[in-house]
Amino acid sequence: MLQTQTVVPELMELLKKIMSEKLFSDFNLVGGTALALQMGHRNSIDIDLFGNSEINPELFIEKLSEFGEVNVAQSTKNILITKIDDVKVDFVNYKYPLLSDCLFVENIRMISTKDIAAMKLNAIAGRGSKKDFIDLYFLLNEYPLEDILSFYKKKYHDGSVFMVQKSLTYFEDANSQLQPKMFKDFNWETCKQKIIEEVLKLE
Repeated sequence: MLQTQTVVPELMELLKKIMSEKLFSDFNLVGGTALALQMGHRNSIDIDLFGNSEINPELFIEKLSEFGEVNVAQSTKNILITKIDDVKVDFVNYKYPLLSDCLFVENIRMISTKDIAAMKLNAIAGRGSKKDFIDLYFLLNEYPLEDILSFYKKKYHDGSVFMVQKSLTYFEDANSQLQPKMFKDFNWETCKQKIIEEVLKLE
């Protein structure tokens, strides 16, 4: 069952419309919203759709305009960044393989928690937002960090495990960022300590 309390009704309604369109059938929900709908741990506010398929910007924008007012921030064959009414919607042509079959729950296509976990490490290595650390904290209830690193290596053959491990305990930027609304018990200091402990286990 989808944990729909984690998103506003407008986002859910828009997501269902997008998922029902054949034009977008190669694209799956990823990121924080995919994880929130599966785990129910925090609020999420945008729709990120990744697929191993080129984007036709004109066709995509034309179809999306049937769902609301579309504002385009970036438009290429590999990335389309839009806002539909008040919801940010991104499409990305993503070359990296899926580790597990996608989930199909209540007509929503989502990537697995294994794939989300690998992508969260990639995101933390790149920018380290508070939301990414929070998501990793909850993913660590499902998988040990050693396993998540193995997911990362399988998904990103060109990635740097050294950079990932170094980034996992760098919280400077995240400390000052706003915390999303939480739906499960959570403490930021406990989150950081848990991640540090998991990193130390690797040594």
